[in-house]
Amino acid sequence: MKIRFEPKDFSPKFKLAASVAAARDTKPILQNVKIRADKKAGAILQATDTELGIRIRVDCDVSTNGEAVLPTKRLTQILDLTGEDRLTVESTDSSAIVSGEQEHYELNTQSPDEFPNIEEFEETAYHEIPAKALKEMIRRTVFATDTENVRYALGGVQFEMAEDNISVVATDGRRLAWQEGKGNCVNDHKVETAILPVRVLQILERVLNDKSIDEDDDIKMAVSSNRVLFQCQDVTLFSRLVEGRFPKWRSIIPQMEEEPVAIECGALLPAVLRAQIATSDMEPGVYFVFEKGKLVLKGEGKEIGNSTSDVPISFDRENKTVKLDPKFMTSFLRVLDSGTVLSIHLPPDNDPVKITADDGGYVYVVMPMSS
Repeated sequence: MKIRFEPKDFSPKFKLAASVAAARDTKPILQNVKIRADKKAGAILQATDTELGIRIRVDCDVSTNGEAVLPTKRLTQILDLTGEDRLTVESTDSSAIVSGEQEHYELNTQSPDEFPNIEEFEETAYHEIPAKALKEMIRRTVFATDTENVRYALGGVQFEMAEDNISVVATDGRRLAWQEGKGNCVNDHKVETAILPVRVLQILERVLNDKSIDEDDDIKMAVSSNRVLFQCQDVTLFSRLVEGRFPKWRSIIPQMEEEPVAIECGALLPAVLRAQIATSDMEPGVYFVFEKGKLVLKGEGKEIGNSTSDVPISFDRENKTVKLDPKFMTSFLRVLDSGTVLSIHLPPDNDPVKITADDGGYVYVVMPMSS
């Protein structure tokens, strides 16, 4: 195999593949990235940790067909430090030779025959989801998963896929984030529910953030009994699904009758951060005090002191106080644009707080803390 490329173009795609490679594994070869070069098809990078896999087509000049296993750490260092405008990678039976006009590296490698092949996207039944909508679904939900139980249902994000609509929801048992979006069913791709690992969604978000992906591009998503496949232009992602039973989350969302309180995200986030200053891990809660014409946020810590921050609001009902975890609020507020207007639905005592966004289809539910 022999290829030639510009490091500035090759490096981002190689690093994306390297992020999927196994950090530790009983098969050391999986800590590397495999490349397959073909004069007609171009070059394909592949990486996997057996639970998650990726295929990326890269632009380069292929002068000799073949395959090679590229050591991720050393090649990443070369790509970061090179002063060359173009580099050549040529494989032998036991090494990969990386060279330019002034640089030369010979890296020991393993046989590509030992590397598992990552499947291509060949599904005929799937959902098409606009890139912008899918990116929004991911960003607005993954933060609410249970990060300590990544192998179980609450450690993943549940997708519910209908004919022309997708619901994405995450919860850790103390808060819940739900985003709806458009999705077009192709060839009767019927999937009631699928729980996806956070890691594949984080990798997918990186792909969607690439400037080559247009907001209107349709991303293909196919789900079977135990795996999910995504196709995003030159990138194919594969992942095992999370096993387990997801909570009956719709019953958790409270039905509110009272008029909600409107507040702009850009005003609420800094106020929560200011009130949080006087809190600690032992005393983490912030009091949200709704008074006539204003929301007062108070943080208190016996060994620290107290902090107060006011935000003007339209409110003329009886005073209402709710104690919330500021980390749960800031992680939620940071996934929204500052101009987003929120509707806060105030609950009866000790019931969950429901918050909706004015851009539609987004609901956040958080349990209050005991006073």
